[in-house]
Amino acid sequence: MARRKVIIVDDEQHICRLIEALIDWEAQGLEVIGFAHDGSSAFQMCQELSPDFLITDIQMPGLSGIDLIKKLYDKCPEIKVIIITGYSQFPYAHQALRYGVVDYLLKPIQKEELVHALQKGMELIDREIALPLEKESLALKSMREIKANLLTLILQDAEQAPKVHNRSRFIEEYHLKFQGEAWQLLQVEFILSNEENSASVQDFLKDKIKDIVVGELKGDHIEIVTALSGNSFFFLLNGDRDSLEQARIQLNQVKNKLLVVNDILQKINFTIGISSVCGDFSEISGCVQECHACIHYKIMKGKNKIIKYGDIPAAELESSYFINDNFRKQFLKGVVDADGEAVAAEINELVTFLYRFSGKIDGNIVLEIYQMLVRLFFKGIQTFSFTDFKEFTQDNLISQKEYFYSISGAFTYLSEIFQMLLKRCCEEKEDQNTQPIRETQLYIEEHYMEPVKLEEIARHVGLNETYLSSIFKKQVGKSLIDYLTYTRVQHAKELLINRNKSVNEIAEEVGFNDAKYFTKRFKKYTGVSPNEYRKLFA
Repeated sequence: MARRKVIIVDDEQHICRLIEALIDWEAQGLEVIGFAHDGSSAFQMCQELSPDFLITDIQMPGLSGIDLIKKLYDKCPEIKVIIITGYSQFPYAHQALRYGVVDYLLKPIQKEELVHALQKGMELIDREIALPLEKESLALKSMREIKANLLTLILQDAEQAPKVHNRSRFIEEYHLKFQGEAWQLLQVEFILSNEENSASVQDFLKDKIKDIVVGELKGDHIEIVTALSGNSFFFLLNGDRDSLEQARIQLNQVKNKLLVVNDILQKINFTIGISSVCGDFSEISGCVQECHACIHYKIMKGKNKIIKYGDIPAAELESSYFINDNFRKQFLKGVVDADGEAVAAEINELVTFLYRFSGKIDGNIVLEIYQMLVRLFFKGIQTFSFTDFKEFTQDNLISQKEYFYSISGAFTYLSEIFQMLLKRCCEEKEDQNTQPIRETQLYIEEHYMEPVKLEEIARHVGLNETYLSSIFKKQVGKSLIDYLTYTRVQHAKELLINRNKSVNEIAEEVGFNDAKYFTKRFKKYTGVSPNEYRKLFA
């Protein structure tokens, strides 16, 4: 078979020669056919010699490397480009990846990295030539997909791994080579900032992570099955315990290579979670939960870390220890009073408390507290008529928890957002009558399940019953009784969807003594009966 042709481009001649001397080109089925020292000359050589590969630097006199690969992308898209540069600024990498480069390597390059990039490029060329694929290639592709499906099934149903009733048949069905009696799961989560989260960067990142992990951990005695789920790669490792121990040692090399990728992209953070070793395939589902616990523990350990499940301390305290009744009362008071400073002070005290007991909690507890704080804030802010949260909705703020790598970072972020939203509330609602209205709404929110009376509410807010009823109807658009009923119906809707209790039980739980009256009022507000609502939405 004819050797594939390569052109090397760098403005320094000795760099070209160093790259040429780095590997045995003939052994790789390649041949270096020329050198260029600027982009214009390189483009002309590509047109004249039609190479299969171009290895180029980014910064060169005249036509830059970026401009060169853009022209090749437009005029000679069949040429596979590998970037080798000392520049790690993200804009260079982002532009290069947009034009479909095979790989982006930082100087000083390693022999195995260059060889791997060239092999990846040759696989791309072979696939393009071999279309439509031969039956054998299709079979191999199908085998890889079936393997990946196994791990995907496990991830989708983490409660239970597929049953192995007949080991040999199971291995044959999933095209596995499981030999050892030990399994371990590895999760690599990668977080890329939203503004740089383009498809080309995502594709490059996914390929790079998979290549790095498999390249470092693979061996004669280890089977690796991979699957992508969201922004995490999962790697199921099988072998004997000695082989898995050797793989764990190689994780430091995986981390170092991911840090190099971080140098290239700059806006990426990653966490490597490794489960404990299990001796039975049926225990794999537990490994999934252990990996998740490792990833969550990044909020304690920081970014770009290897976190082993065995190193996570057992949680001795629950979230309720920190978000107790006294905290709820003080925090809600600050929200209801639109006192941003008081809210910030409560959060600062909470952060201090969390750090003080950091040895007795894990990442799951911290993230649960984060969610509880968000929900508590939005419960309190319901007393305002303010609804224009823009991107800072309850669900959006909760989803942001995956981006934090420290307790202080997560809760400082919430403190700032809460203060901003409270300020918006104050700016929109400065009427002097809003304070007793907010207190009334909060009182109803906290006591709706009880037999609430108008005189009790009026006494609580310090107003005459008639006056309170008047200003409440004017501000809210509902009478106090209607608002109480509306609140009870809203909570009943949640219970109908999320719980298996009977309609009578739910009616009693939300404060209705008469189930028939509850059904009548529920239908008035929703247009359907409680049972019909449950059928529609549960």
